[in-house]
Amino acid sequence: MTRFGCALDSNDPTMNGIDGILGMGMPDASLPNIPTPLLFALSSDRGGIEGANYINEKLLKRRKFAFLSTADTAEIQLGGYDRASTSADMVYMPTTSTTEYSVNVQSLTFGGIELLDWTDKQTPNAIPAILDTGTTCLIIPDTTLGGRVSSKPYSKFREIMTKGMSFYITIDGHLFEIPFTDWWQRTHNAPCVQKTPPSYAGLLLGDVVFQSLVVEFDLTKPHHPMIGIAP
Repeated sequence: MTRFGCALDSNDPTMNGIDGILGMGMPDASLPNIPTPLLFALSSDRGGIEGANYINEKLLKRRKFAFLSTADTAEIQLGGYDRASTSADMVYMPTTSTTEYSVNVQSLTFGGIELLDWTDKQTPNAIPAILDTGTTCLIIPDTTLGGRVSSKPYSKFREIMTKGMSFYITIDGHLFEIPFTDWWQRTHNAPCVQKTPPSYAGLLLGDVVFQSLVVEFDLTKPHHPMIGIAP
């Protein structure tokens, strides 16, 4: 068992229509005085708060969880992922951080046009992308990343945006599709694609990605987390 907080009311309009928040962050991102994160409390050897309560010891045999969603609903799978929810096998890659679920992205294309048009094509290039269930849209840079790319990815997308086309993203060497039906908001008749703050030189992969892909978060080794992705 572990302690957790419950918010009963919020004056933040971005919370409208949201019926709950479940934190599944990495331990290294928390403060030293924060109680054991829920996933670790459910799967730790000792169980409970500092080993004081063994009721939930080894409730989860594997310190993993997976997330997937639709435009209206979402599902979290504890202990791994359900193969029946994917159309292909999961591929795995290391995170680039122990404080956030971040992976390397080498390419992002739209309609066959590269949005990450690297200026140095002789060496491997990549930018971090945070897989964030708390973000709604696909968030991409609107700068040249200090001259690393020849044009601003978000601005280029706005220039060539066409309904019906897919994004294709290369994550750690693996190619995945983000279909039009997932990145286009039917209720607002607008793209769910936004630009990142200038201070962040990376991507945020929000709900539009979790509608396209099943993502597994493997914290078996907390200081060497792995991410699994499957369509």
